[in-house]
Amino acid sequence: MSKFVSVNKTTDNGHLLKYIGELSSYDQKEFKEDGSFIINNIENPYFLNENDWKLDIFCTISNFRDEYARVIETSTCRNLSFSFMCSSLSTEVKYIFYKKIFNDEWRLNTAFGHQSTCLRRFTDFINKTYPKVESLLELDPIKTNIKWINYLQSIGIRTHKINTNKDNGFTYETKTQTAAFFNLILKALITYLDDRIEWEKDRWDMRNLYRDFGIPYNESKANYYIYFSSIENPYLKDGFKRYTKQRLLSGHNFTTAAAQLYSRYIPGFINLITSLESDWNDFHKLNRNHILQYIEYLNNYTKNITHKRANPEKYKKEALNCVSKFLRDSQMYEYDFAPKKSVSSLIYPEDKPTERKKAYDQVDYIPEFVLEQLFNNISDLHPDVQPITWIAFKTGLRISDTLGLTHDCLVKLNDKYQIVTDIEKTYVKGHSIPIDDHLANIIAVLIDRSKQKSNNDNNPKRYIFVRYVGARKGKPYYQHWVAEQLNALAVKVNIVDESGKLFHFTNHQFRHTYAIKMLNSGTDILTVQELMAHASPEMTMRYARLLDGTKREAFENAINQGVFSFDLDGTMFNAKESEEVPEDVLEWLWRDHKLTAIDNPYGSCRARLDGDCPYAEEPPCLTCNGGSPCKDLAVGLSEMDIAKYDIHIESTKRMISVAKEYGRDEIAQKNKKNLDRLLNIYNTIKSGNIVFGRLDRVKRKQGVSNA
Repeated sequence: MSKFVSVNKTTDNGHLLKYIGELSSYDQKEFKEDGSFIINNIENPYFLNENDWKLDIFCTISNFRDEYARVIETSTCRNLSFSFMCSSLSTEVKYIFYKKIFNDEWRLNTAFGHQSTCLRRFTDFINKTYPKVESLLELDPIKTNIKWINYLQSIGIRTHKINTNKDNGFTYETKTQTAAFFNLILKALITYLDDRIEWEKDRWDMRNLYRDFGIPYNESKANYYIYFSSIENPYLKDGFKRYTKQRLLSGHNFTTAAAQLYSRYIPGFINLITSLESDWNDFHKLNRNHILQYIEYLNNYTKNITHKRANPEKYKKEALNCVSKFLRDSQMYEYDFAPKKSVSSLIYPEDKPTERKKAYDQVDYIPEFVLEQLFNNISDLHPDVQPITWIAFKTGLRISDTLGLTHDCLVKLNDKYQIVTDIEKTYVKGHSIPIDDHLANIIAVLIDRSKQKSNNDNNPKRYIFVRYVGARKGKPYYQHWVAEQLNALAVKVNIVDESGKLFHFTNHQFRHTYAIKMLNSGTDILTVQELMAHASPEMTMRYARLLDGTKREAFENAINQGVFSFDLDGTMFNAKESEEVPEDVLEWLWRDHKLTAIDNPYGSCRARLDGDCPYAEEPPCLTCNGGSPCKDLAVGLSEMDIAKYDIHIESTKRMISVAKEYGRDEIAQKNKKNLDRLLNIYNTIKSGNIVFGRLDRVKRKQGVSNA
């Protein structure tokens, strides 16, 4: 069965009238100084009546004047010829080219370049093979495509090419652009003629969901579609579509990316159940045995996933999580297809495999050895990717969030610059990251440049990294394109790892590298968690690997000198004398020290589980008496007290400074209260006074003061 469905495949006068109506005029955009524009519909039948479209016609249309000026200098083709033997077919193909050009899906150099060559060859093919056909919709897509490929090969045109997947090294064959031309224009025609609302289709276009319903999507990804076409049972397909629609419209922790994830797993589950119970149109009688068979299906399916980044346990766990959530929600929403049995009696927690996690020393980051080569050669990197690299390296933002930065992302607060943006994955609004002046200057230049080029047509969302023309007009660069440019640089200048092997960059490596560098510089885990916008500290713990081998070596040397601990009665003893400290325990001690330790006057505190140690802000001796100093406390009696408070004050000032630097205002405020208390005591005892915590036993004497 053809994959092209949903449109009547016979000559349709209604379609022809649609073609004629649209080709009889075109929309012209008139831009204002503030970047806004108005659309005027120009009644002009040129594109309907003329079978040879001249390139020069586009210089008269304001939408294309700038592009025409660039194309006219290099283009060797100055016309598009629509000369099919059947005039209605010529009109239909003209309609496809018209929509492609005026919808900005094809630039002029594309339409009058390679596509004009494809059009000429396709016209010859149709006139020889199907001279009487009146519409592409009359053709059998599969048979016609085979004949088209054979025709191209007969005239010496290459139809296939070999590609290599850079991640796993696998090779695969694809069609050339010329060979894919028939499928391209047929698919476009069916899309243009399908005027159903998006929810009724079996392939939802995220761009249309955003346009019609305001549902946001990640514009820097190449895949805009959510597929339902593989679900065989029409009733259950409709049920899953209703569920996905409701989740998307609610906007509660369910993005278009989540919808794509569910559409990856749910169809396989539905089709398996349908194969087991062919007369079912619902899940009313779904039982534990069906789930066991689905688990068996997953086990067999994942055996065939063998690529470099394969993770069968993750696949099975994600599949069961999606199915479980789908079935539970169907019961909660009282859908008519929901199972009768409780989902907890169908899918058990132990059904979900433990996901294989990378060891701490296998985090995919960019080693210093490679970073040095990258930045030494960054001037050879594509100019548009250079600032993206700096931002990713200095902020740890995901590539999707970096490419989503807008004109208002640069904020100055307390004479310090920050990047402020929304984090899609963890649903964080207004996330801020402190940056240095070097990066702030780069971003300021990018913003100014973008403002000069932008208007409401070519950059309505005011992105910094945006395509101003072409099929992606108004959208950010593709994420994959950024990685391609980095790896092209690696090949060009031979960026290698320490073993001499060519280094392969991924966009996410910069995020890992940022986290590791922050931890190694002494930043505590909770601050890094906030800067990374992680949902939990456990996610941040994955970065507990050191780039700085010197610090690690110093730590191990200290361990070798002796590990001491305290007995229950507070007596210190040497743990190394009585027992060996296992290597994994030493690893944990080092990692834990780097992630959670905070300096204080007594040592390094490792107890900041909540990022908010009360004893650091309110020392017990100064606050244990209902917020007042201990009744038996005396400060100033010892000649060492002034030196002690010097240390307390400097330590507290440092904590306030670090807290402010990383936006931890609540910790800074609490420690400011403690600092005021310490300064008050310090100034009092430095003047020669003594501070007592209890006055009912001490008579006031000359030079004695109360705190």
